Amino acid sequence: MTRGERGTHRWFLVKVFFMVLLCLCDLGLNSSLEFDDFVGSNTDDDAKNILVLMFGLQMVIQISIFLTLFLMMGDTYLFRVGLLGVLAKQFTGVLLLHPLYIGYTMALGGYRVTEMHGDTTVAELWTLPGFTPLSVIHKIVAAVYYVANLRSTIKLGSPLFYNKDAWVNLYYDSNRDSATIEQGGGGGGRRRKMV
Repeated sequence: MTRGERGTHRWFLVKVFFMVLLCLCDLGLNSSLEFDDFVGSNTDDDAKNILVLMFGLQMVIQISIFLTLFLMMGDTYLFRVGLLGVLAKQFTGVLLLHPLYIGYTMALGGYRVTEMHGDTTVAELWTLPGFTPLSVIHKIVAAVYYVANLRSTIKLGSPLFYNKDAWVNLYYDSNRDSATIEQGGGGGGRRRKMV
């Protein structure tokens, strides 16, 4: 490895560590916001603002996860030469999952904070109409979200995404394969251009 490659590799490892740390923080907040009583018996508005702060922290963490993934994609050869469509095609699932998960978290968190800013306790939260199924679906989507982000992070560790020659060869191979088709049998087939 050259000195520049070692520096790039270290920077990639820092982003991987940061991605895992952010996912763990979001997991921790998902595990506690709906189950722990942060307010206790204190019912004044200042004490209830902790709920809004925790919800805001969760939103900041989820946006940071997206930005970290975007920074990792920004280091790829495809991103640097402007082939964003090709890069997005490689990560379509996780890129679509981010707005879905962030939107769902905002809706559920807004519902939770609004109810708990009233006199609803954590125990009463689970008796609210529709809250339990919404929370269960959110946790399932969260699990898919964590797996998708970690798989994309691992996929971005492949040297293929940083190698110009590999993408140029893939491009020429795909154009050659789509421009001609094999006709006839055996080894003496003719090639014909596709229209």
